[in-house]
Amino acid sequence: MSALRARLLFELGAAVYRGDDEATERARGQVRELDELAAQREAEMQGTLAQAQDRLQRHRLEVQPTEMVELPDEPGQGDPSGPAVIPEPYPPPDEGTPPEPAIIPEPGPLAPDEGPQEGRLRV
Repeated sequence: MSALRARLLFELGAAVYRGDDEATERARGQVRELDELAAQREAEMQGTLAQAQDRLQRHRLEVQPTEMVELPDEPGQGDPSGPAVIPEPYPPPDEGTPPEPAIIPEPGPLAPDEGPQEGRLRV
């Protein structure tokens, strides 16, 4: 088509150069028809390509290995009509030790006279 279009454009240019209005219009019409035909063929090719790609994708899905999916065992997980399962906070509010503020100044090693001494009772 591109070779035919090039020849028609050459004829159009020659007709314009000669000043032949009738040949110019005829050549323009032929170029326009060829351009429309090329656009139509391009659209057909794109449609065929899209169909082929769709078929390839479907066939690829057919030959893929099967993947196992495990269904949830917990009640309410698989049944959307059941009540929603809300996880409990961790640790529960009545268990665990809450953090305490830091002791300032932080305790250091005991001085020799402050340590426990044998034989003496503190009262």
